[in-house]
Amino acid sequence: MLRQAGPLDGKVLIDCTNPMEPPFENLKTGTGPSAARRAADASGARVVKAFNLCHESVWRMTPPVFGGRPLGVPLCGDDAAALATVRGLVADLGCEPMDGGGLDRAGLLEATTAFLVGLWVAGEDPSRMVPPPAHAGDGSEPQVTSG
Repeated sequence: MLRQAGPLDGKVLIDCTNPMEPPFENLKTGTGPSAARRAADASGARVVKAFNLCHESVWRMTPPVFGGRPLGVPLCGDDAAALATVRGLVADLGCEPMDGGGLDRAGLLEATTAFLVGLWVAGEDPSRMVPPPAHAGDGSEPQVTSG
């Protein structure tokens, strides 16, 4: 697919893929590099992993808001300018960008997605497993770093 896209050197590429298949127990990338890292290495693009946690129907919502809270969108990438571009796209959708770290953490995001999809397929509600921020640590409000 990357070869069909033509030259991507230096361009911003958003990787919204999930390297998994039923029964969602393992990533197709195994213990190797994430799909995002592979795309960056193969294309020369400035890759940002984003928009991979939700079904495509969520992205058709204007805006994606649940329980009065805008959807948070984790971003993983190494290029500050590419991350700023994708943060802008996330905000334009009415969502909140979340700093997920460098591209080396994209594999964690891919694995999280596979785990969540497995729960959804099993009929579970994964949103119940994450407490509100006030109860996730020492009770203090989290400090947003992706602003």
